[in-house]
Amino acid sequence: MKDRKIHRAWETFLSRGEAPEDVRREVLASRKRSLDNNVPIDRPHTLALSEGELLRIRQQSGGFLAAARPALEQGRQFLHDARAMVMLSNAHGTVLETVGDRRVIELGYDIGLRRGGLWDEGHIGTNAIGTALASQQPVQIHGHEHYCCRVQRWTCAAAPVFSPTTRRILGVVDLSGPAETFNPQSLAYVVAVARQIEGELMQSAEADHRRLMERFLAKSQRWNQRDVMVVSRNGVVVHGNEAVQNQLTRASRNLFYEGDIPLIRDTPPEEWCDKLHTELPTASTEPIKEGDEYLGVIIAPRQNRHTPGIRPAVTKSSKADESGSISLDSLIGDSPAMRAACERAHRLAATDAPILIEGETGVGKELFARGVHALSTQSGPFIPVNCGALPKDLIGGEMFGYVGGAFTGASQEGRPGKLEAADGGTLCLDEVSEMPLDLQPTLLRILEDGVVYRIGSHQPRRVQARLISMTNRNLPEEVDAGRFRQDLFYRIAALRLKIPPLRERGDDIALLSEYYLHQQAQQSGGPTPRLTRAAMDALLAYHWPGNVRQLKNVITTTAALSDAPWIDVDDLPDEVLSPIHSREVRTEASTPNGCKDLASLQRCAIEQALRACNGNVSKAANQLGIARSTLYCRIREQQIPIPRRRRMAT
Repeated sequence: MKDRKIHRAWETFLSRGEAPEDVRREVLASRKRSLDNNVPIDRPHTLALSEGELLRIRQQSGGFLAAARPALEQGRQFLHDARAMVMLSNAHGTVLETVGDRRVIELGYDIGLRRGGLWDEGHIGTNAIGTALASQQPVQIHGHEHYCCRVQRWTCAAAPVFSPTTRRILGVVDLSGPAETFNPQSLAYVVAVARQIEGELMQSAEADHRRLMERFLAKSQRWNQRDVMVVSRNGVVVHGNEAVQNQLTRASRNLFYEGDIPLIRDTPPEEWCDKLHTELPTASTEPIKEGDEYLGVIIAPRQNRHTPGIRPAVTKSSKADESGSISLDSLIGDSPAMRAACERAHRLAATDAPILIEGETGVGKELFARGVHALSTQSGPFIPVNCGALPKDLIGGEMFGYVGGAFTGASQEGRPGKLEAADGGTLCLDEVSEMPLDLQPTLLRILEDGVVYRIGSHQPRRVQARLISMTNRNLPEEVDAGRFRQDLFYRIAALRLKIPPLRERGDDIALLSEYYLHQQAQQSGGPTPRLTRAAMDALLAYHWPGNVRQLKNVITTTAALSDAPWIDVDDLPDEVLSPIHSREVRTEASTPNGCKDLASLQRCAIEQALRACNGNVSKAANQLGIARSTLYCRIREQQIPIPRRRRMAT
């Protein structure tokens, strides 16, 4: 069609909303979209991004630009004096790169045909880049086929570039020049360039997938007996069966799109695990890296907490948070005390108020702190500070930071403190009762004002972080003794969470023991040993002053030293058995049957507890430190009579 006829067809469309039948279908469809988008026909140029915004967009398109670089270099050589230029845009029509004849590139500045220009149809109407994106087909737009008047001085051909793995459109290759340079072969050129870029992308994707799987296989022993999914940084599922995908789909119906996970592709790598935890709060995740480069991520659906293979859901929430976050739902334990603690932690996590977590050494206070952090609205890192492990003369610099040369031995560059590092996230103060008294007023002021002054500096730095404190001491008693400020206590203990000791968690001891046995077997590469009934009864009877940490050490050491498929009571360390033996001696003196073996000891203990609790099974189970259901099982197995409850005198 000649230029004059094309121009008349354009005028007819604008005046009547219709066009002659010989107007190309793709051009007519694009004009209708432009009209619906209220694009002014006299728009002199399109919008363009600022340099900062363009830099961010180019960084996000780094892989696409790298794959296109060979083709763009060829275009730079072939078109340097051909009155044409080649452009590469992203999937939103933003021009990422221009190469070719310098005169044409300078001419394109007048209408925004340059790096950072927005060439989707919504901004500038019918044009090769925008119409190729809208139709997802190669297209050539010449002269008056363009929608806006100023652009009609140009002729353009464009072809979309698709991801070879996902078939998602990544961007467009465009060849543009003054209208008088129209060449029907331009369309074939851009299609060839688009296929060349897709070939580079395919090779790059295959190389990335090989590296990803090599790194995953190096980690596979850690995920042994787990159904996992491995996802590349482009959101492509590289490894994982249908059962895993079904589990993840049930947990989050918005996770998958056409078999891929767009969340991974569209999220910075440092935020992958945080975003996944929001979508899949009970799943385990772990990024796969090669040096500082993120290759992909491992996702494992939640396992039943009764199975030995369960593990905490560990994520990397940021570079500053190297130890990760924990899902409260993945913590091992079904005892009433543990369920109550987890339920309260869930409720407290929904608030922004400071939380004081109380519990004996080894009960898992930090696991709960990380679980609360994972559920909170804070997107920043989890920063733990052990107030009892830092020397008194260093804790100030560690907490508040310092400027260069603030004190002897200080770095000349200065250093931010833990409070600044926790900005936007969670600051966790472990052993907060060990905080020196002379630093407590400074901490209180920072918590009240949200402003930090580094040591040696008068420059305020505003910090907003959630505060979680932990202690194994009775802080009200510490306040009464003058070792902890009362005003600071009320500030950090707006909400309180008590973690039960292991001796009050009943059969959780069995669940944890099985888990640690399985964990040790995974590390050693051998089969998982089992505990005999006598060994399990011994573990259940022990009072565990070191709580879960002590149980883990006992099980790990015992399993490492044993080659047998079964671990018996004689394999357990003396620290666990000696209290039983001493209890046997005391019981032998006080019971008519002597209770010389473990089974007899257990029967005697149950009978005594039932008598002491006047036949109340619930109270007896609590006194024995086991679940009521477990006590009923022991009563049935050993045919122990339950004393009839005595009426209290009135």
